[in-house]
Amino acid sequence: MASHNMTRGAWTIEENPALRRRMYRFGMSVFIFSQLIPLIVLIDMRYLSAGTYVSPKASPWIGLIAALFMLISLVIAWKVKTEAAHGQDRTPLLKWVTLLGTGALLVTFYQWALRFDPTTSRFGEIYYTMTGFAVFYVVVGLVGLLSALSRARFVDPQEDDHWHIEAVSYLWSGIAVIWIITYIVLFLV
Repeated sequence: MASHNMTRGAWTIEENPALRRRMYRFGMSVFIFSQLIPLIVLIDMRYLSAGTYVSPKASPWIGLIAALFMLISLVIAWKVKTEAAHGQDRTPLLKWVTLLGTGALLVTFYQWALRFDPTTSRFGEIYYTMTGFAVFYVVVGLVGLLSALSRARFVDPQEDDHWHIEAVSYLWSGIAVIWIITYIVLFLV
C-alpha cells in the first residue's frame, strides 16, 4: 500500500491563501442562500393570502424605478467582486453601488409615503411586509458597503487582499436579487 507524503502546511488556511479565500466564499454563499428562506416564506404567504391580486392603486412604475436601481447596482457589484478577486481595488465603484442602493431606498420610502393601499387589506399587509423585509436587507447591505469603503481608506492597497470588498459585493448581489424577486412577485406574477 503506497503512502502519500503530504505536508501539513498546504492544508492549513494560515499558509494557503487560496484555500482561505475558497472557504470564505463558501461561507458567504451559505449565508446568502440562508437569507432566501424568509423570502420564500413571504412569497408563499403572498399567494396563500392574496392570490395574484394587485391593488389597482399600486404603482408598479415607482417600484420598477427602485428595482432598476438595484439591478444596475447588482451589475456593478458583480464587476467589483470579480475584479477584487483578482486583487484589483475597485472601491470607487462601490460608491456607485452605495448611491444606487440609497436611491432605491428613497424611492421605496416615497412609495410607502403614498399609502396607495391600506395596511389592513391583504395586499397591503403583504406588500409592506415584503418591502420591509427587502428594505431591512438594503440597510444591512448599505452598512456593509459603508464599512468596506471606510476600511479601504485606512488600509494600504498593496498589503490588502481585498476580501472585504469581495465579501460586501457578494452580500450586495444577494440583496439585489432579493429586491428584484420581491418586485417581480409583488407586481408582475
